[in-house]
Amino acid sequence: MEKRTLRREKRMNQPQAQTPALTQADTVNGETNSEQPNVITVRQSGWLISSTIIGVGVLTLPRGSAHYAKESGWMSVVLGAILAMAVTAVITMLANRFPGQTLVSYASKLLGGAKSPWLGRLLSIPFILPFYLYWGFSTALVARVFGEVVITTVLPKTPLEVVIASMLIVSFVLVMHQVETLARVNEILLPLIVIPVLAIALSSYQSAKFENMFPMFDIDFLSFGKGVLSSATSYLGFEIMVIFLAYTGTSSKLMKSNMVGIIIPGVVYTLISISGLLVFGIDELELLAWPTLELVKTTHVPGLILERVESAFLGVWVAAVFTSVGNLFYSQALLVKEFFRLKDHRWIALAHLPVFYWLSLQPPNIQRMFDYQDKVSYLGAGAAVLVPVILLLISFIRRMKGAGAR
Repeated sequence: MEKRTLRREKRMNQPQAQTPALTQADTVNGETNSEQPNVITVRQSGWLISSTIIGVGVLTLPRGSAHYAKESGWMSVVLGAILAMAVTAVITMLANRFPGQTLVSYASKLLGGAKSPWLGRLLSIPFILPFYLYWGFSTALVARVFGEVVITTVLPKTPLEVVIASMLIVSFVLVMHQVETLARVNEILLPLIVIPVLAIALSSYQSAKFENMFPMFDIDFLSFGKGVLSSATSYLGFEIMVIFLAYTGTSSKLMKSNMVGIIIPGVVYTLISISGLLVFGIDELELLAWPTLELVKTTHVPGLILERVESAFLGVWVAAVFTSVGNLFYSQALLVKEFFRLKDHRWIALAHLPVFYWLSLQPPNIQRMFDYQDKVSYLGAGAAVLVPVILLLISFIRRMKGAGAR
């Protein structure tokens, strides 16, 4: 009895574990603040941008850059990268002003007020909807482009539907994991994508004809401007950071890392654009459906280590498409999850999977597919530029910041 009494007294004297109370900073308008855990490192943030940008567009880039700007097309690619860096800087500034918050969270706070949070959510719909539509259409069209390339180059007897479904299902498996897993997959695959692509781009210079670069400035300003805007759409993918920067926290090195995330595809795209121009020239370049793939076929490996270099290139390109589709797919699922305040994004992704498959089969041919891709790119470019700039201006005017802002 004495032993039992002593044990009971010890338990009563032990300090009880207290449930942490919500502080004023943890609640906004009576609701719990939806700050995300910091599971993405600063370096992974930049690499996530690069992995999303480098995808199917790398196959058509030389033709697209030369369509408007002609021999000066490679310059439009450089200026397009600078524009992408400027918009990425705006998105990063928003993330630093509202750490741990996604576009859905800080848009509703900036557009609403403390007395009417529902108004902010309502007014934020026009800012959120373009991203939802763009990421959805892009996921479907990237899968379609992937299918078209595979059945025309590697698996001509395989049905297009099977190839598209395979890519969407594999990407869906990635989306089923946590954000930390997504960041690590991108971190691992990016060097495996960039290094071979750079090597192939540099190797193609052995077939270069430098006279194809001239006359370099024989173009009107309007056409060159169209070329810059067209090339800038090739860098779309950085806008997913309106979601994923919420998982990085604040850091003085975040801006630098995100700029590097644009510079890496900028260097790759510039070298590929110059290579395509030097090897094929303007007239032939505009007739090629997949100019980068044709460029790879002109590459000769010393010692015949690889007899068909394009097969190795396509293997690398599949990894690039996988990260692009997976990142876009994941971004849309998280966007819907947070807007409707759901607990899990997996069911959202599962519901969208057949929709993406159906959308990918809508273009009746390759030419219509390219037309759809151009229209969707303009939607994405408008959303990526206008929404962050407007929200940043509102945050300055209203002098609003999140807790822990830099």
